[in-house]
Amino acid sequence: MAYDLDSTSFQALLGALRPDSADSAGAYEQLREKLIRFFRWNNCRPEDELADLAIDRLAGRLREDAGAIGDPVRFALGIARMVVHEHRIRTSRQEKAHSGYVLAKEITREEEEEQRLETLERCLNELDLPNRSILERYYTGDAGERIRNRRQLAAEMGLNLNALRNRALRLRRELENRIEQQLRDQERRDKSVQNGTLS
Repeated sequence: MAYDLDSTSFQALLGALRPDSADSAGAYEQLREKLIRFFRWNNCRPEDELADLAIDRLAGRLREDAGAIGDPVRFALGIARMVVHEHRIRTSRQEKAHSGYVLAKEITREEEEEQRLETLERCLNELDLPNRSILERYYTGDAGERIRNRRQLAAEMGLNLNALRNRALRLRRELENRIEQQLRDQERRDKSVQNGTLS
């Protein structure tokens, strides 16, 4: 963010800071450092750019009516207080906008997860009972419980554990493909409704 003063405004600013022309550039640097410290103390960043903004506004007021400004340093600090106020309002709005964006993303994520769980349940219900039972028993429980379930299931089906694993993986892939297909179909229907093209 750059603040470029024209030559006339800059000379007016230097003249107001040090009317006797003695080290007016030094007075300018002192004012700028004071403003930078002021913004830093008020936790406003980037403080150097905000200091330049305050100086730019001071120069603008001097250009309009130098006689209305008694002490330009005090006037600059008054401008700086206004800049702090504006900065805090702007930062608050940005934070609210960001938090709203994060909340919207979280809601969308939860809705997508809920839709996926509903689709999973629907696809499981569409499986025939023996295959659904294999998947549920194969993947249910903690690590130890799953091992016991799988051994018992393999014994009931007359399969070794490797053959049972292959069958469960095949059923899982079929289920996942069915879920993805239904989600894609639902997405197309939703887009058709939004576009008003649903027949």
